Amino acid sequence: MSYQPPPLNRKSSAPWERLRPVKQDPLESVGFVSKGDNRLLNIKTQETYYHKITARYMQFCTQNSKNLHEAFTSLSIDDPDAPPPASNTQSLSSSRWAVPGSRPTTPAYMIKNATATKASSTSTSSEPAEELSTILTALRKLREAILATSASAPSPAFSQRVHVFNIRLAILALHPESYHASLRYLLTSLHSQAHPLPATELREMTAYLILDTALRVDNLQEAHAIRVRAKELWGFRDKDVDIILKAVVTNNWPLFWRIRNRVDGYIRAIMHWKIEALRRSVLKAIGRSYMKCDVDWILRSTTGGEMSWEDLVEKEDVGWLRDGRIAIIRKPKLRT
Repeated sequence: MSYQPPPLNRKSSAPWERLRPVKQDPLESVGFVSKGDNRLLNIKTQETYYHKITARYMQFCTQNSKNLHEAFTSLSIDDPDAPPPASNTQSLSSSRWAVPGSRPTTPAYMIKNATATKASSTSTSSEPAEELSTILTALRKLREAILATSASAPSPAFSQRVHVFNIRLAILALHPESYHASLRYLLTSLHSQAHPLPATELREMTAYLILDTALRVDNLQEAHAIRVRAKELWGFRDKDVDIILKAVVTNNWPLFWRIRNRVDGYIRAIMHWKIEALRRSVLKAIGRSYMKCDVDWILRSTTGGEMSWEDLVEKEDVGWLRDGRIAIIRKPKLRT
Protein backbone atom coordinates (compact mmCIF):
# COMPACT_ATOMS: atom_id res chain seq x y z
CA MET A 1 0.00 0.00 0.00
CA SER A 2 1.37 3.39 -1.00
CA TYR A 3 1.92 6.03 1.65
CA GLN A 4 -0.62 8.87 1.74
CA PRO A 5 0.43 12.13 3.43
CA PRO A 6 -1.87 13.42 6.15
CA PRO A 7 -4.34 16.15 5.20
CA LEU A 8 -3.22 19.71 5.77
CA ASN A 9 -6.58 20.72 7.24
CA ARG A 10 -6.76 23.86 5.10
CA LYS A 11 -10.14 25.54 5.23
CA SER A 12 -9.57 27.56 2.08
CA SER A 13 -8.30 26.70 -1.35
CA ALA A 14 -6.73 30.14 -1.71
CA PRO A 15 -2.91 30.27 -1.65
CA TRP A 16 -1.25 31.03 1.65
CA GLU A 17 -0.33 34.64 2.30
CA ARG A 18 2.48 35.11 4.72
CA LEU A 19 2.25 38.91 4.75
CA ARG A 20 -0.78 41.04 5.33
CA PRO A 21 -1.64 43.47 2.55
CA VAL A 22 -0.02 46.87 3.04
CA LYS A 23 -2.42 49.72 3.63
CA GLN A 24 -1.37 52.44 1.23
CA ASP A 25 -2.27 56.08 1.53
CA PRO A 26 -4.37 56.92 -1.57
CA LEU A 27 -2.52 60.23 -1.94
CA GLU A 28 0.98 58.82 -1.54
CA SER A 29 0.40 55.71 -3.65
CA VAL A 30 0.37 57.88 -6.79
CA GLY A 31 3.75 59.09 -7.99
CA PHE A 32 5.05 62.03 -10.02
CA VAL A 33 4.57 62.04 -13.78
CA SER A 34 8.15 63.25 -14.16
CA LYS A 35 9.32 60.08 -12.41
CA GLY A 36 7.45 57.70 -14.67
CA ASP A 37 4.04 57.30 -13.00
CA ASN A 38 1.49 57.93 -15.76
CA ARG A 39 -1.71 57.29 -13.83
CA LEU A 40 -2.48 61.00 -13.42
CA LEU A 41 -2.22 61.64 -17.16
CA ASN A 42 -5.87 60.63 -17.42
CA ILE A 43 -8.13 63.65 -16.94
CA LYS A 44 -10.84 61.71 -15.09
CA THR A 45 -8.21 60.26 -12.77
CA GLN A 46 -7.01 63.80 -12.10
CA GLU A 47 -10.48 64.87 -11.02
CA THR A 48 -10.87 61.82 -8.77
CA TYR A 49 -7.47 62.49 -7.20
CA TYR A 50 -8.40 66.13 -6.63
CA HIS A 51 -11.58 65.10 -4.82
CA LYS A 52 -9.49 62.85 -2.56
CA ILE A 53 -7.19 65.78 -1.79
CA THR A 54 -10.04 68.12 -0.89
CA ALA A 55 -11.66 65.44 1.29
CA ARG A 56 -8.34 64.91 3.06
CA TYR A 57 -8.01 68.66 3.57
CA MET A 58 -11.46 68.88 5.15
CA GLN A 59 -10.52 65.97 7.41
CA PHE A 60 -7.33 67.81 8.38
CA CYS A 61 -9.30 70.94 9.31
CA THR A 62 -11.81 68.94 11.33
CA GLN A 63 -9.16 67.05 13.28
CA ASN A 64 -7.26 70.25 14.12
CA SER A 65 -10.24 72.56 14.59
CA LYS A 66 -9.16 73.55 18.11
CA ASN A 67 -5.66 74.66 17.06
CA LEU A 68 -5.96 75.16 13.31
CA HIS A 69 -3.46 78.02 13.14
CA GLU A 70 -0.77 75.95 14.86
CA ALA A 71 -1.53 73.02 12.55
CA PHE A 72 -1.10 75.14 9.42
CA THR A 73 2.19 76.60 10.65
CA SER A 74 3.55 73.26 11.89
CA LEU A 75 5.82 72.80 8.88
CA SER A 76 9.30 74.29 9.15
CA ILE A 77 10.62 76.01 6.03
CA ASP A 78 14.18 76.31 7.32
CA ASP A 79 16.17 73.20 6.43
CA PRO A 80 19.97 73.52 6.45
CA ASP A 81 20.33 70.24 4.57
CA ALA A 82 18.08 71.33 1.74
CA PRO A 83 19.30 70.30 -1.73
CA PRO A 84 19.85 73.00 -4.38
CA PRO A 85 16.76 74.16 -6.27
CA ALA A 86 15.66 71.91 -9.09
CA SER A 87 15.45 73.37 -12.57
CA ASN A 88 11.96 74.44 -13.54
CA THR A 89 10.70 73.31 -16.91
CA GLN A 90 8.62 76.45 -17.28
CA SER A 91 10.74 79.50 -16.50
CA LEU A 92 8.95 82.53 -15.11
CA SER A 93 11.94 84.85 -15.32
CA SER A 94 10.68 86.36 -18.56
CA SER A 95 7.14 86.79 -17.28
CA ARG A 96 5.64 90.25 -17.02
CA TRP A 97 5.00 89.44 -13.36
CA ALA A 98 8.52 88.14 -12.64
CA VAL A 99 10.46 89.51 -9.69
CA PRO A 100 14.06 90.33 -10.71
CA GLY A 101 16.57 87.99 -9.13
CA SER A 102 13.98 85.50 -7.93
CA ARG A 103 14.17 81.78 -8.66
CA PRO A 104 12.14 78.75 -7.65
CA THR A 105 13.34 76.73 -4.69
CA THR A 106 12.80 73.18 -3.59
CA PRO A 107 9.81 73.11 -1.22
CA ALA A 108 10.69 72.21 2.34
CA TYR A 109 7.81 69.77 2.55
CA MET A 110 9.32 67.88 -0.41
CA ILE A 111 12.64 67.70 1.44
CA LYS A 112 10.84 66.38 4.48
CA ASN A 113 9.00 63.77 2.44
CA ALA A 114 12.22 62.61 0.78
CA THR A 115 13.92 61.99 4.10
CA ALA A 116 10.99 60.78 6.16
CA THR A 117 9.97 57.16 6.59
CA LYS A 118 7.56 56.02 3.90
CA ALA A 119 5.35 54.00 6.24
CA SER A 120 2.10 55.59 5.18
CA SER A 121 -1.33 55.08 6.64
CA THR A 122 -4.68 56.81 6.63
CA SER A 123 -4.82 56.89 10.40
CA THR A 124 -6.46 59.97 11.83
CA SER A 125 -3.82 60.18 14.54
CA SER A 126 -1.05 61.38 12.17
CA GLU A 127 0.77 64.56 13.12
CA PRO A 128 -0.47 67.82 11.56
CA ALA A 129 2.90 68.49 9.89
CA GLU A 130 2.97 65.03 8.32
CA GLU A 131 -0.62 65.28 7.12
CA LEU A 132 -0.14 68.77 5.70
CA SER A 133 3.04 67.61 3.98
CA THR A 134 1.14 64.76 2.34
CA ILE A 135 -1.57 67.10 1.06
CA LEU A 136 0.90 69.63 -0.34
CA THR A 137 2.90 66.90 -2.05
CA ALA A 138 -0.26 65.45 -3.58
CA LEU A 139 -1.16 68.87 -4.94
CA ARG A 140 2.25 69.17 -6.53
CA LYS A 141 1.81 65.78 -8.20
CA LEU A 142 -1.57 66.86 -9.52
CA ARG A 143 -0.33 70.22 -10.82
CA GLU A 144 2.55 68.50 -12.59
CA ALA A 145 0.14 66.09 -14.28
CA ILE A 146 -2.24 68.89 -15.26
CA LEU A 147 0.63 70.79 -16.87
CA ALA A 148 1.61 67.68 -18.83
CA THR A 149 -1.95 67.25 -20.17
CA SER A 150 -2.77 70.94 -20.64
CA ALA A 151 -2.65 70.65 -24.45
CA SER A 152 -5.33 67.95 -24.52
CA ALA A 153 -7.58 69.41 -21.80
CA PRO A 154 -10.91 70.76 -23.13
CA SER A 155 -10.59 73.93 -20.99
CA PRO A 156 -8.35 75.27 -18.22
CA ALA A 157 -11.26 75.54 -15.78
CA PHE A 158 -10.23 72.47 -13.78
CA SER A 159 -6.60 73.60 -13.73
CA GLN A 160 -7.68 77.02 -12.48
CA ARG A 161 -9.67 75.43 -9.67
CA VAL A 162 -6.73 73.26 -8.59
CA HIS A 163 -4.28 76.16 -8.60
CA VAL A 164 -6.62 78.42 -6.61
CA PHE A 165 -7.08 75.69 -3.99
CA ASN A 166 -3.32 75.06 -3.86
CA ILE A 167 -2.52 78.77 -3.48
CA ARG A 168 -4.94 79.28 -0.61
CA LEU A 169 -3.73 76.21 1.25
CA ALA A 170 -0.03 76.98 0.75
CA ILE A 171 -0.49 80.59 1.90
CA LEU A 172 -2.00 79.38 5.17
CA ALA A 173 0.82 76.85 5.52
CA LEU A 174 3.40 79.63 5.00
CA HIS A 175 4.99 77.79 2.07
CA PRO A 176 5.85 80.28 -0.68
CA GLU A 177 7.61 77.49 -2.57
CA SER A 178 4.17 75.97 -3.09
CA TYR A 179 2.13 79.06 -3.91
CA HIS A 180 4.38 81.68 -5.52
CA ALA A 181 5.08 79.94 -8.85
CA SER A 182 1.52 78.61 -8.92
CA LEU A 183 0.20 82.13 -8.40
CA ARG A 184 2.22 83.52 -11.30
CA TYR A 185 1.25 80.66 -13.61
CA LEU A 186 -2.42 81.13 -12.75
CA LEU A 187 -2.39 84.85 -13.55
CA THR A 188 -0.13 84.77 -16.61
CA SER A 189 -1.12 81.53 -18.37
CA LEU A 190 -4.38 80.10 -17.07
CA HIS A 191 -6.21 83.42 -16.93
CA SER A 192 -6.98 84.66 -20.44
CA GLN A 193 -9.66 86.46 -22.39
CA ALA A 194 -10.99 83.15 -23.67
CA HIS A 195 -11.04 81.54 -20.21
CA PRO A 196 -10.99 84.30 -17.59
CA LEU A 197 -10.98 83.74 -13.86
CA PRO A 198 -14.09 84.84 -11.96
CA ALA A 199 -13.79 88.52 -11.03
CA THR A 200 -13.63 87.83 -7.29
CA GLU A 201 -10.89 85.21 -7.66
CA LEU A 202 -8.92 87.40 -10.07
CA ARG A 203 -8.94 90.25 -7.58
CA GLU A 204 -8.07 87.90 -4.71
CA MET A 205 -5.13 86.25 -6.48
CA THR A 206 -3.77 89.57 -7.73
CA ALA A 207 -3.85 90.96 -4.20
CA TYR A 208 -1.92 87.93 -2.95
CA LEU A 209 0.77 88.38 -5.61
CA ILE A 210 1.19 92.10 -4.87
CA LEU A 211 1.41 91.60 -1.11
CA ASP A 212 3.71 88.59 -1.34
CA THR A 213 6.07 90.53 -3.60
CA ALA A 214 6.07 93.52 -1.25
CA LEU A 215 6.18 91.78 2.12
CA ARG A 216 8.01 88.49 1.65
CA VAL A 217 10.16 89.17 -1.41
CA ASP A 218 10.69 92.71 -0.06
CA ASN A 219 10.47 94.30 -3.51
CA LEU A 220 8.16 97.28 -3.20
CA GLN A 221 9.05 98.57 -6.66
CA GLU A 222 7.98 95.35 -8.36
CA ALA A 223 4.84 95.13 -6.20
CA HIS A 224 3.85 98.64 -7.27
CA ALA A 225 4.51 97.73 -10.92
CA ILE A 226 2.27 94.65 -10.64
CA ARG A 227 -0.44 96.78 -9.04
CA VAL A 228 -0.27 99.37 -11.84
CA ARG A 229 -0.35 96.71 -14.59
CA ALA A 230 -3.29 94.94 -12.96
CA LYS A 231 -5.16 98.23 -12.75
CA GLU A 232 -4.53 98.88 -16.44
CA LEU A 233 -5.43 95.35 -17.57
CA TRP A 234 -8.60 94.69 -15.57
CA GLY A 235 -9.17 97.67 -13.30
CA PHE A 236 -7.75 96.14 -10.13
CA ARG A 237 -8.58 98.03 -6.94
CA ASP A 238 -8.22 96.89 -3.35
CA LYS A 239 -8.35 99.26 -0.41
CA ASP A 240 -6.74 96.81 2.01
CA VAL A 241 -3.77 96.29 -0.31
CA ASP A 242 -3.29 100.06 -0.57
CA ILE A 243 -3.38 100.48 3.21
CA ILE A 244 -0.91 97.63 3.81
CA LEU A 245 1.54 99.00 1.23
CA LYS A 246 1.23 102.46 2.76
CA ALA A 247 1.92 101.09 6.25
CA VAL A 248 5.02 99.24 5.02
CA VAL A 249 6.42 102.15 3.00
CA THR A 250 5.97 104.66 5.84
CA ASN A 251 6.87 102.15 8.57
CA ASN A 252 3.55 102.95 10.23
CA TRP A 253 3.31 100.08 12.69
CA PRO A 254 0.01 101.14 14.37
CA LEU A 255 -1.64 101.10 10.94
CA PHE A 256 0.01 97.76 10.10
CA TRP A 257 -1.35 96.04 13.22
CA ARG A 258 -4.75 97.67 12.85
CA ILE A 259 -5.23 96.47 9.27
CA ARG A 260 -3.83 93.02 10.12
CA ASN A 261 -6.57 92.54 12.71
CA ARG A 262 -9.19 93.43 10.09
CA VAL A 263 -8.24 91.35 7.04
CA ASP A 264 -8.97 87.67 6.41
CA GLY A 265 -6.71 84.75 7.29
CA TYR A 266 -5.00 84.55 3.89
CA ILE A 267 -3.77 88.14 3.91
CA ARG A 268 -2.86 87.82 7.59
CA ALA A 269 -0.68 84.86 6.66
CA ILE A 270 1.10 86.87 3.95
CA MET A 271 1.60 89.77 6.36
CA HIS A 272 3.39 87.31 8.66
CA TRP A 273 6.48 87.62 6.46
CA LYS A 274 6.92 91.29 7.40
CA ILE A 275 6.34 90.99 11.14
CA GLU A 276 9.91 90.17 12.14
CA ALA A 277 11.46 93.05 10.19
CA LEU A 278 8.79 95.44 11.45
CA ARG A 279 9.28 94.32 15.05
CA ARG A 280 13.01 94.98 14.92
CA SER A 281 12.48 98.34 13.26
CA VAL A 282 10.06 99.38 16.01
CA LEU A 283 12.45 98.21 18.75
CA LYS A 284 15.24 100.30 17.25
CA ALA A 285 12.96 103.34 17.04
CA ILE A 286 11.86 102.94 20.67
CA GLY A 287 15.45 102.44 21.80
CA ARG A 288 16.54 105.67 20.09
CA SER A 289 13.59 107.73 21.31
CA TYR A 290 12.86 106.77 24.93
CA MET A 291 14.69 106.24 28.19
CA LYS A 292 11.68 104.57 29.82
CA CYS A 293 8.56 103.16 28.23
CA ASP A 294 5.38 101.31 29.16
CA VAL A 295 5.77 97.56 28.66
CA ASP A 296 2.24 97.06 27.34
CA TRP A 297 2.73 99.82 24.76
CA ILE A 298 5.98 98.22 23.61
CA LEU A 299 4.25 94.87 23.18
CA ARG A 300 1.35 96.41 21.24
CA SER A 301 3.74 98.32 18.99
CA THR A 302 6.15 95.48 18.27
CA THR A 303 3.91 92.41 18.28
CA GLY A 304 0.36 93.68 18.09
CA GLY A 305 -0.17 92.26 21.58
CA GLU A 306 0.47 88.70 20.35
CA MET A 307 3.62 88.07 22.43
CA SER A 308 4.46 88.35 26.11
CA TRP A 309 7.39 90.38 27.43
CA GLU A 310 9.35 87.20 28.17
CA ASP A 311 8.80 85.91 24.64
CA LEU A 312 9.87 89.24 23.13
CA VAL A 313 13.04 89.35 25.24
CA GLU A 314 13.94 85.80 24.23
CA LYS A 315 13.05 86.26 20.56
CA GLU A 316 14.85 89.56 19.97
CA ASP A 317 17.46 89.40 22.74
CA VAL A 318 16.12 92.60 24.33
CA GLY A 319 18.46 93.82 27.07
CA TRP A 320 16.14 96.38 28.64
CA LEU A 321 15.47 96.07 32.35
CA ARG A 322 11.90 95.79 33.54
CA ASP A 323 10.62 97.56 36.63
CA GLY A 324 7.00 96.50 37.03
CA ARG A 325 5.06 97.88 34.09
CA ILE A 326 7.95 100.08 32.96
CA ALA A 327 10.88 99.06 30.76
CA ILE A 328 14.09 100.95 31.53
CA ILE A 329 15.71 101.38 28.14
CA ARG A 330 18.71 103.39 29.25
CA LYS A 331 19.72 105.38 32.30
CA PRO A 332 20.74 109.04 32.24
CA LYS A 333 24.44 109.69 32.40
CA LEU A 334 25.58 111.23 35.66
CA ARG A 335 27.34 114.57 35.36
CA THR A 336 30.72 114.76 36.98
